[in-house]
Amino acid sequence: MGNGRKMKCNQCGFEYTRFEGAGFRFPTVYAETVEKAKCGELGEELKTFFEEHPDGAINAESVTLCCDECGDLAPFKDLTMYIPKEKERPDTEHGRWSVAMPYEGADYVTRSELSEYYVKYKEYTHKCGKCGGKMHIVSSDEKLFCPHCKVPMETASMMCWD
Repeated sequence: MGNGRKMKCNQCGFEYTRFEGAGFRFPTVYAETVEKAKCGELGEELKTFFEEHPDGAINAESVTLCCDECGDLAPFKDLTMYIPKEKERPDTEHGRWSVAMPYEGADYVTRSELSEYYVKYKEYTHKCGKCGGKMHIVSSDEKLFCPHCKVPMETASMMCWD
């Protein structure tokens, strides 16, 4: 399940909705994200990773990114790269994911499986679409600042999705 928070700047009225986690469609989202990575649609960094580590995995959960240069906010996938702890890759074929979306036999890796069976290899280098600066993943307890006014944003509402 994922969660979201609608954030608002009380000074200029700017709003941003931050979504975190994985929803019912996660197995499909994971497979689509890995396919895009292997084809180079997400850049050479991930394409090379999967060429060198065909048993590797990525974190395909939704995150909020913040530019270290201009403060711009953007939704994206985490994309941190992982390699198995053991020589043999753990079984990534799963049974039923949820009541709404079964995905029998789907091939994906969950966050808990990343922690248990994998070791972090490298964090993905996120670049800002606005200024080209480096972006970092905003932690769930990190304050968001308005990219225009540079003041802390307030939570206007909260939600659970999927």
